Amino acid sequence: MMANAADDTPYYWDVPVPSQAQRDIIAGAGIEMVPAGPGKVTIAVDESGAQALRDKGLNLQKGEPVYKSLPSEQRSLGPTYYGGYHTSADMLTHAKDVATKYPGIAQAHDIGKTWLAGRGSGGHTMDAICLTGIAKKATDQEKVAAKTTLAPSGCALSPTSTKPRFLLTAQIHARELATGEIAWKWIDYLANGYGTDATATSILDTTEVWVVPVTNPDGVDVVASGGNRPKMQRKNVDNSGTPSSCSVVDGSGNGPGIDLNRNFTVRWGGDSRNQCSQTFQGPRAASEPETQNIQKLYSSLFTNQRPAGSTDVPDTAKGVVIDLHSYGNYGIIPTAATPKNREQLRTLITNVVPRGFTVGTDEETVGYSTWGTTDDQAHGALGLASFTIEIGPNSGTCGGFMPRYSCVDSTLWPQMKKSFTAAAQAAGAPYKQSPNTPTN
Repeated sequence: MMANAADDTPYYWDVPVPSQAQRDIIAGAGIEMVPAGPGKVTIAVDESGAQALRDKGLNLQKGEPVYKSLPSEQRSLGPTYYGGYHTSADMLTHAKDVATKYPGIAQAHDIGKTWLAGRGSGGHTMDAICLTGIAKKATDQEKVAAKTTLAPSGCALSPTSTKPRFLLTAQIHARELATGEIAWKWIDYLANGYGTDATATSILDTTEVWVVPVTNPDGVDVVASGGNRPKMQRKNVDNSGTPSSCSVVDGSGNGPGIDLNRNFTVRWGGDSRNQCSQTFQGPRAASEPETQNIQKLYSSLFTNQRPAGSTDVPDTAKGVVIDLHSYGNYGIIPTAATPKNREQLRTLITNVVPRGFTVGTDEETVGYSTWGTTDDQAHGALGLASFTIEIGPNSGTCGGFMPRYSCVDSTLWPQMKKSFTAAAQAAGAPYKQSPNTPTN
């Protein structure tokens, strides 16, 4: 049931979890946990959600409110909300607009409908944008001129590409607001900078960069409908078979839908079967159209470099895939990686993420196993150098799921600009990276 307006403001709470039993109580309530030190996790719930956990014997220490925006930011800025964040419709339109403005280096692709759109009930068509430079040596002036020619050299939905590819996907969890904004800025940096910025030009001359700016558009619509109090929707909006007890999104984010990052085919089935849970895996593997769209995109862009059985992905494998999340400041290695590949990916990720980020497996970072994720699919099915970046600290105005919008420009985008640059530059030989000193 929806909490009333007086008590539905979500807060971050530190919770001691000295044993698995305490974790199981939180997991059973369908709430995502973020590590907060030895024997402690942070959760984001409203007062009623906190009381429900107290009633089960947990000790909760109240921390910061989830909402970080300033009163001066709490106004409408065109199509934006919560101080400047863009709606899913605006993010998808932006990708198409960039492709229209710069047809010589950019192309937008329709990759499928969302759950609502597939039912004819609104929703969205999901889009990916590809950016790449001209395939010949040219002056900067010629490269600027090439931005408005007929079509880019490449960018086909085919795994046979002459250039290595870097794919960024963002906002698969709708409430992780900054991830979509950072994808937007990455698109603009490359498109606007080609021919004028040496790094952007070098990236596009040597690499195809693909971006899915918002992976869960229907879910973002729910979040944005809250305006200056964004709703805590994490999942998509598939409410088929949803029990009445979770028919609405409460102040903790529990409600209808499937966690798309638990719904992929590879390693599906080890997560929550509770339909109200924030990590509900869905009724079957790849049950959701959004998941299917991303799986199809992977196989459309990359050759299968995964050997049969559990042997190592060869060092010659190409392509990098990053799924951007928040929060915690982590770089997460795919669970399906073999010991050799795990250490190769540890080197790659350490070279990519900002200094001070924790790099490791699920257990070494978030502290629990995940199943049926983007990384499981991209690495497990195709052998791709795929990993997750969790941006933002656990606390402060730039931390959590809903950082102050000004943090995107001041902190989060500058960090990820360097990280995405390093990832793109490694796309030709991601399993052959040498340890170096991070520049971030």
